[in-house]
Amino acid sequence: MSKLSRLSWWFSGVVLLCLLLCSTALKVQAKDQAKIRFSSLADEFPNAPVTSFTIAQDQQGFIWLANQLDGLQRFDGYQLEAFQLLKAAASEELSISTVLVDDKDRLWVGTWGYGLVMLAPDRRTQQHWQLAGSLSQPANGQLGNLDQIQATFQDQQQRLWVGTTAGVYLIDPQLQRRQLPPALHHLFEKLRIWQISQSADGELWFATSAGMVQISADLTRQRLWSMQDVDYPGKTSRYLEVRTLLPVAGGVWLASSDGLFLLDHASQTIKPLPHHQAQVARSNTLALSPTGQLLIGTSDGLYQLQAPFSYRQQLHKLLHAVDVRDVLPDPNGLIWLATRNRGVFMLSVRQDRFNLLTDEQQRSHFEQGLHRIASQYYHRGTLWLGLEQHVLSFDMEQKQWKKHPFPEDSQVRLVTGLTVDPSGDTWAATNAGLFRLEGKKGFIKETRPFALLNNDVDISLMSLSHSQDGTLNLGLWQHGLIRWQPQTPDQPGQQFDIARHQSDGVQQSAVSPDGLIWLTSASSGLYRFDPEDQSIRQFNTTASSIPVLPTNNLPCVTAPTNDEIWLCSDRGLLKLNPQTSELTQWTTADGLPDQRIIAIEARSADSLWLTTRRGLAQLQYASQNQPQQIRSFVEQDGIPSLLLEPRALTADANGSFYLGTAKGVLSFSPKDLIAPQVTAKLALSSLQLDNHRFWQVQTSEQQPLRIPARHKMLNFSFSLLDFEHSQYHQYRYRLRGLSDEWRHQSHQNSATFSHLPPGNYELEVEVVSASNPPPPLRIYLQVNRHWWMYKLVWLLGGLSLLVLFALILRLRVQRLERIAGKLNKLVSERTSELAQANQQLALQARTDFLTKLPNRLAFDEYYQLIQRQRSRNFEPLTLVMIDIDYFKKINDNYGHEAGDIVLATIAATLQQRLRQQDILARFGGEEFVLLLPDTSDTGAMIICEMLRLALLQQKIEYQQHQISVTATFGVVELDLQQQELRFWQNAADEALYYGKAQGRNQVVLYADLHKPDHSPEHR
Repeated sequence: MSKLSRLSWWFSGVVLLCLLLCSTALKVQAKDQAKIRFSSLADEFPNAPVTSFTIAQDQQGFIWLANQLDGLQRFDGYQLEAFQLLKAAASEELSISTVLVDDKDRLWVGTWGYGLVMLAPDRRTQQHWQLAGSLSQPANGQLGNLDQIQATFQDQQQRLWVGTTAGVYLIDPQLQRRQLPPALHHLFEKLRIWQISQSADGELWFATSAGMVQISADLTRQRLWSMQDVDYPGKTSRYLEVRTLLPVAGGVWLASSDGLFLLDHASQTIKPLPHHQAQVARSNTLALSPTGQLLIGTSDGLYQLQAPFSYRQQLHKLLHAVDVRDVLPDPNGLIWLATRNRGVFMLSVRQDRFNLLTDEQQRSHFEQGLHRIASQYYHRGTLWLGLEQHVLSFDMEQKQWKKHPFPEDSQVRLVTGLTVDPSGDTWAATNAGLFRLEGKKGFIKETRPFALLNNDVDISLMSLSHSQDGTLNLGLWQHGLIRWQPQTPDQPGQQFDIARHQSDGVQQSAVSPDGLIWLTSASSGLYRFDPEDQSIRQFNTTASSIPVLPTNNLPCVTAPTNDEIWLCSDRGLLKLNPQTSELTQWTTADGLPDQRIIAIEARSADSLWLTTRRGLAQLQYASQNQPQQIRSFVEQDGIPSLLLEPRALTADANGSFYLGTAKGVLSFSPKDLIAPQVTAKLALSSLQLDNHRFWQVQTSEQQPLRIPARHKMLNFSFSLLDFEHSQYHQYRYRLRGLSDEWRHQSHQNSATFSHLPPGNYELEVEVVSASNPPPPLRIYLQVNRHWWMYKLVWLLGGLSLLVLFALILRLRVQRLERIAGKLNKLVSERTSELAQANQQLALQARTDFLTKLPNRLAFDEYYQLIQRQRSRNFEPLTLVMIDIDYFKKINDNYGHEAGDIVLATIAATLQQRLRQQDILARFGGEEFVLLLPDTSDTGAMIICEMLRLALLQQKIEYQQHQISVTATFGVVELDLQQQELRFWQNAADEALYYGKAQGRNQVVLYADLHKPDHSPEHR
C-alpha cells in the first residue's frame, strides 16, 4: 500500500511538473508570438511578384527575387526594380527559378529553360551558359532539361554547383564548365536536383528525386541516403524524393513529401520527427531563425520547430495558407519568405522596447479612444495623468488605474498641471481653477489663493509647481503668477507681473535646487523669479536680453541643477547657464528628429531625455570615452509621433520613463533601448546620369567617379537597407565642393544636382532618424572640364588669336586709311544737313502749320524774351486778343476747307499790316494773339482799328463765293507789377468778350471797362 502511495505521489508530481512546464511554454509561446509581425510586398508595391521561388541578399544588402512571371527583381526598401536578362528571350516570359550571390558579389541566376546567367557586380555585364537540346528522362518519370535550373550553390572551394531537372554540372572559379568524375556523373544522371548545401566539415549534400546524396569535398567519395531504408508509417508514392535539406551541428535535416527527418551523424541513421509529421508534409525549404529555431516552409504555411526530439517539442504555425518556397533570414533580424501565388513576405521578430502601461487585466484606460494628456506627474510609485475632465492615477506596485473626478458643476475641461506638495496633498490646475484631492470625494475646488483678484478675472490655470517650502506656483492665462502657501490657507496668494500680456501665460514652471523659480511663457520668453527678494528677470528675443533667445515660445522647462536650465522651444533644445549667461542650442542639424521640443526629463545621470513632435530623443552627455551624441527613437521604434503629448515625459526613482501619448502611456527603460549592432548599410540604390543608369558604383578619394563635362542631371537614390521601417527613415545630405551645409532632412531618399561646374566633389549622406545610425554613405565625384578649360588649349588659342589679330589689324588699318577721307567728308555733309534739319524741326515745332504764324509755344517764348528786355528799359507793352466773328457759320455754310482758307488769308492780311517788332501768333481755333512792344494802349487802339477795317473791307473768294469776315479785338496794356502771361490773357479776353456781347466787329480797351464812370450808358 505504501509503495502504491509513493507511486501515486510520484505520478502526481510528474503531472504537476508537466502542467507547469506546459504553462510556462505556452506563456513563452504567447510572448514570442506577440513579437511576430508579417508584411507583404504586394500590400505596398503594385509591381510586386505573384510567385517567387528564391530570395537572396547581396553584399550591399539589397534583396533579390527570382520570380516565375516577373523575372529578376531587386528590392531596396522603397521600390522593386526589374532587371532584364537575355535580350534574345525578351519576347517571351522568362521564368527565374533561382538566384545566388557568390563571394565576389556576382549574381548567378537560374532560368527555367534558358540556362544560367551570371550578372557581374556592376549589375550590367552578363554571361550566359546554356546546354540546348539536353533532354533526358529523369528517374521520377518526368522529362528533364539541363537548362531548367532548380538549384545553385557555391561551395567552400568557390566552385559553383548547378542543379537541374536532369542532373548536375559544375563551374570552376575561372568560370569554366568542368566535367564531373564518371562515378558522380553516373550517380546524378537523370536525377532532379532540388537543393544543394554544404556542412561545416566540407561535405556536400544534395536533395534529389532519388533521396539525399552525400559527396566529399574532394569529390572522391559519394553516398546515396535512400528514404526506402527509413521505417515510418504512411509512406506515399513520392516517399523517395528529398525536396530540401539543412546541415546542422550533429546532423542534417531533410524533408520529403511525407514529412521531416533528421540524419544523425552519431548513429548514421535517418529518423523521422516523433510528432506533427502530417503538418510538415511536402516541405519546400528549411532554415534556422535568428534565435536558432528551425523554420519549415511547406506548401501549407510556415512552421517553427522547437526542441524536436524532446518532450518539450513545440511546432508553431507562423503563417497560414501559403505555399512557402524559400526562407531567408537576413542580418537585420528579418525573415524573408518567397511563396507561390502569394508573393513575398517579410517577417519581423523584434521585441517591443516601448510597452503600453496597463493594469493586471491588460487595460490602459485608453481603449475607448484617444485622450489628451495635458499634464503628467510622478510621485512615490504613483503616476498621475491630467486628462480632459478628470485625473487618472496608476499605482506601479498594484498595477491598478484609479479615476479621480471633479465636481459636476466645476466646468473642468482640461487638467493643465499636477503636483504633490511636501505635506502629501495632491493638487490639480485646470481651466476652471485650482483643486485639491480629498480622498474618495475626489477633487474639491480651492478659491482662497485668488481672493485678491477681481471677480471678472477668468481663473484659467496653465501650470502648477511647488517650491521647497510647499508654496504653490500657479501660472494663470494672461494674469501672471500667483504664489500661495497652503499652510496658511486664509492668506490670499501674491500676484506677480509675469507673462500678463494678451494671449500669453505661464506654460510651465520649475524650481532649481537654489530655490529660484524658472517660468516659461507662450509669447514673452523665460522668467526667473527669486522668492527671497521677489525680483524678476526676463530672457527673450530682444537685443537687451542676455543672452538673446532664438524664440519667445517656450512650452516647458526643467532645472535639475543651478547652472543647467533646459528649455523646450520651437527652434530646438535650449540650455541656459545662469552663472555665465551662456546659451546652447541643439536642432535637427545636430541629430534631433524635429526641432519642435515639447517635453524634457533630466533625471538620468548621464543623459537628458526629450520629446519632439516627431519622436523621442536622448541627449547623451560627453565623457572621456565618447563625445556628446543624440539618439532618436521615432515611428519605426514604436513611437506614435503624431500622438505625442506636450509636457508628458516623466521618470521614476528606478530609472524607468513614462511617455504620454493620446493612445496611452508608454513605459521604457533606457537600458532596454541599447541599440543592437547595426548591420544594415546605407547604400547607393542607383545613379541616374542623364539617360544612363548605374546600379552599383565603387568610388574612393583616389578613384572618383568621372562625370562628363556636358552632363545635365545627376540623381542619386540611396536607402538604409533594413527594410522594416524604410518609410520612416529621414536622410540629410551635402555635396562637399559645392556647399558644406546639410540639406533636405526629410524622408526623401534621393538627391538631384544639375550642371555641376568642373571640380572634385564628395556626396555625403546620413541617416538622422535611427537610434544607432550606420556610417554615412560617401561617393566621390570628379566633373571633367570642358576641352576649352585646359591651359594648353588656352595657350594655343591665345597664340593663334594674336597672329590672327595682327593680320586683321594690319588689313584693318589700311582699309581705315582709305575710307577715312570719305568718312570725314561724309560726316561734314551729314553734320550740315543735320543742323539744317534741326533748325527746320525747331521752326516746325513753334509754327502753326496752317497760318505759318508762331504757335502758342513760340508766343510764350517771345513774351518771356520781351518781358526780360522791358524790365531793363521800362517801355510800354500791349497785348491784343483777336477773335474772328461768326467763324463757325463759315465752317457750317462753306465747309472746313473754306474755314482753313479764311484763317490763312486773315493771318496774311494781319501780318502784312504789322510792324517788324510786333508778334502775331495763332492762339487756337479762330483766335489770334498780338503782342505790341513799345506801344501803349492808345497806340494799340489805332493799330487794332486799322486791322479791323482791313478785315472788314476784304472779300475772300472760295468756289465762286465771296466770304466777308469781321473780327473783335480785346486790348490791354501790361504793367510792370504783373509778369504772368495768363493774367493778361484773361484781361484781354474780358475786353474781347465784352466786344462780342456789344455786337462784335469792334475794338475794346480793357482799361475802359474798369474806369470809375464806366457804365452801360457810356459803352
